[in-house]
Amino acid sequence: MPPSDLLFQRFLKDLRPVLAEQGFRRKSQNFVIESPQCWGIINFQKSLHSSAGQKTFTVNVAIAAKRILRFYDEPADAPPLHYKCHWEVRLGQLIPGRSDRWWTLSDEASYDSAFTEVTGLITEKAVPIVKDHLTEEGLLELWGKILGGFEYPRLKEKSILLAERNEFDQLPSIFLRIREICRGGAAEEGSEKHIAEGERRFHLKAQ
Repeated sequence: MPPSDLLFQRFLKDLRPVLAEQGFRRKSQNFVIESPQCWGIINFQKSLHSSAGQKTFTVNVAIAAKRILRFYDEPADAPPLHYKCHWEVRLGQLIPGRSDRWWTLSDEASYDSAFTEVTGLITEKAVPIVKDHLTEEGLLELWGKILGGFEYPRLKEKSILLAERNEFDQLPSIFLRIREICRGGAAEEGSEKHIAEGERRFHLKAQ
């Protein structure tokens, strides 16, 4: 294994006790935490374009609602992949400036610098936002802040969760907004199928 890969694996190993204290367990390149309603995930994503002798990575922070996983007939008893979660944001978007942040490991100096910075950001930003929103109510709150992700997937999953909770009052306005933002675009056909399925499954009528 190249030295840069060894540094990356060491990074995850050294971070494990830090996140274990917060209730997270390591699963490959992820640290996961579970509540009765949701999964929380902190994912370490390696760049596909790292230079020779270097390993560049970023950190994704995500939450998935078990009720939405079950709606899609996906297992709810195991954490999903971070990009299949229902709310996701890059760690860099949780700090002032909200820029996409990547870190590079190449030697001991770069390791020490990256580990100090990333550990601080995760414990100060990622862990609190996940643990404070690891419920369906928390996920709805995050969607309301419009933090992370694109509007159509967020509205689609919000409509599913609200319908599963028998909270139907907001659905007509959500369906209307979905139609507004998807009309004439590549997502229009899929969005119409989603609305039709929602009407059929939950005996609703969109406006």
